[in-house]
Amino acid sequence: MINRYKNQKISYIWNDQNKFDTWKKVQETYVKTLEEEGVAKPGISEKIASVSVEAEEVYEREKVTNHDLASFVDILQNKVGEGSNWIHYGLTSSDVVDTSNSLLIKESLEVLLKLVDDLLNEIKNRAIDEQNTKIIGRTHGVFAEETFLGNILGNWYLEIKRNLDRLSTAKETISYGKLSGPVGNYTVVTPEIEDKTLKKLDLKAEKFASQIVSRDRYAEVVSAISILASSYDRIAGNLRSYQRSEISEIFEPFKEGQKGSSAMPHKKNPIGSERISGLSRIIRGYSISSLENMVLWNERDISNSSVERVIIPDSFNIACFMTTELTSIIKHMVINYEQINKNLENAKNKSISQKVLSELVNNGIDRDKAYRSIQNLIFENNTADELIKSIEEEFDVDLSSVTNSENIIDNNDSFLDKFN
Repeated sequence: MINRYKNQKISYIWNDQNKFDTWKKVQETYVKTLEEEGVAKPGISEKIASVSVEAEEVYEREKVTNHDLASFVDILQNKVGEGSNWIHYGLTSSDVVDTSNSLLIKESLEVLLKLVDDLLNEIKNRAIDEQNTKIIGRTHGVFAEETFLGNILGNWYLEIKRNLDRLSTAKETISYGKLSGPVGNYTVVTPEIEDKTLKKLDLKAEKFASQIVSRDRYAEVVSAISILASSYDRIAGNLRSYQRSEISEIFEPFKEGQKGSSAMPHKKNPIGSERISGLSRIIRGYSISSLENMVLWNERDISNSSVERVIIPDSFNIACFMTTELTSIIKHMVINYEQINKNLENAKNKSISQKVLSELVNNGIDRDKAYRSIQNLIFENNTADELIKSIEEEFDVDLSSVTNSENIIDNNDSFLDKFN
């Protein structure tokens, strides 16, 4: 991951040294259980805890073994010395790597969940502030009817809240490890030793395991992140639309000294939202890769391994970056109330069309005939007043109930209840 999009906490979680430290934690915890069960002599787990395996040592050893986990085990055993034969006893590489991955993914999800929760708070605060701000609604990018800006923001809130729930579920799904040995057949390790070790790591055992933790668990995590990114993309796309010159209703913050263009001084471009839209494409691609990784041969192959080294840390780095970026945009976005009201007025002849139609139907007029008359008048660019007058004359009806009423009812105290 390039530095521009790195999250400091995620980068630390997935750097090689922390990965090797996590491998050591799994080995230490496992040997501790062997000691408790009387399989290994006491004190070895303490010796494991007292030594360190440096990343550079693993890299150098891997030049010989061409296997990073085997290199790690060689170095750890050499440093522990007497009793080191119990390190990796009865285990295969995936036992350590996959159990460690589950710990690292869980930790990464906790970072992301906290950031998403912060975003939700910002969206909710802005929604409450704007709960009675009327704005023209649009469907297909075309004027529709009036709505509230608070409702729009509330819609975004609830979608992100569903994403938070999905991520929380994915955290439960990935909270599984495996210490059952080659092909998961418990040749040496017993289910009891596996369960006790994993419980210490706050993980559960993968029952009926193959040689790995099942990759549908990984796919669920990456897919949940992908859905989150797509939700961000939807919000970002709308913010980009609101900032268009001919709309100009909502703007990203523009910092003092910022330049929107190297050539055109007048430019204020929605670069944050565009960045979010671009990065979401990467994560959606990663979701496809995570689904492909489910399709492994028999008890396992390692066609998934190279992919996961890239997509898992990258997915978390990008998702955290996007979340932080969107939180800042929402918190500091500029609302042009004057332009919102101007667009509302410009759309008035269109936004009342359904009310006029409904009133004509209430007066017993054929619906399709009424629809066509209203449609023709609007397509001829009549103003709202001209539309009302023409319809009243054509159908001999009184439309004062339309002209004297608001198009929408103000939000009330129930607005806050919708966030629950």
